[in-house]
Amino acid sequence: MALRFFLGANTKDGFFSLYPALRHEPGRRIFAVKGGPGSGKSTCIRALSALLGGADEEILCSSDPDSLDGAIFPDLALLDGTAPHVFEPEFPGCDGEYLFMPPPLAPAELAEKRDALAALQAASRTEYAAAYRLLGAAALTREQLRQAVRPLFPGEKAEKRALGLARRLLLPGSAPRLRLRFLDGITPKGRLFLDDTAAACASRIVALEDRFGLAQPMLERLRDEALARDLTVFVCLDPLEPQRVRHLLLPELSLAFVTDDGGLPASLSVNRVIRVDAMLPREAMRPLRNRLRRLEQTERALLDEAVRHIASAHAFHDRIEAIFRPHMDFSAAEAQYQTLLGRLRP
Repeated sequence: MALRFFLGANTKDGFFSLYPALRHEPGRRIFAVKGGPGSGKSTCIRALSALLGGADEEILCSSDPDSLDGAIFPDLALLDGTAPHVFEPEFPGCDGEYLFMPPPLAPAELAEKRDALAALQAASRTEYAAAYRLLGAAALTREQLRQAVRPLFPGEKAEKRALGLARRLLLPGSAPRLRLRFLDGITPKGRLFLDDTAAACASRIVALEDRFGLAQPMLERLRDEALARDLTVFVCLDPLEPQRVRHLLLPELSLAFVTDDGGLPASLSVNRVIRVDAMLPREAMRPLRNRLRRLEQTERALLDEAVRHIASAHAFHDRIEAIFRPHMDFSAAEAQYQTLLGRLRP
């Protein structure tokens, strides 16, 4: 099965894209699929992926996880190159190309609906702006949690624990490869963790129980040790704070390190638990319990409210696509797939 990831995230600072990072994965041409709302970009990517024999990775849309934003193969990638994750090949014809969907039918009739489309787009942007403000507040609340407990955390002990895990579990690989992805997304359906991908990559899953984000240095050390051992590492970033590492997948070793802040699905089979929170001194934590509980409740409430705004923004976008869809020439799109296939595999 194809591994499923997100390459974009709704974060504390707005929409964040990992599309540029894909440029640094060598040996791969990148094709940007261009077209308007409802033009069938996701359908095109699925169809071409099937014609090519199936992708190694499928990229989901964080604003609509039922939609496909990309398909990644060893030597090429197909990516939805429209907003908010606008992507342009750096040297078209050399390291990638554009794949254009057919233009809309009856453009004059579509132009008459411009005012309705503009109103829906403005409403969607307003909802996203509200969501990003709430996500920013949630991130600040989470940082307040970390600051409250960080002085109590035995960083040196955690460092030794990470090194011990590296020595026991990280066997040498063939070549170091860093792959930046998101395994979680803050979506209209809530916060999603792609447990099927974790399970497909790893028969051994090590969960780091970490309510406060204190395992970050451990994950960074494990990442560095894995790369030093010439392993392929999927470094999965935090969708709220994308500067932070949240999970590590090492498919060569069938091994994963995942952060568990209470949100991992019960369906995920965990083989070992590292209780990072238990490293905090119990007596020193006791006076902080009520304060920490209030901060955690506040963070969850802010995230829940942000999700409601993202869902509302998505509903407005669905209405935009519904206006466009009758004007799309889907038969022409299907007819051009074989032609496009020749450009992908010349």
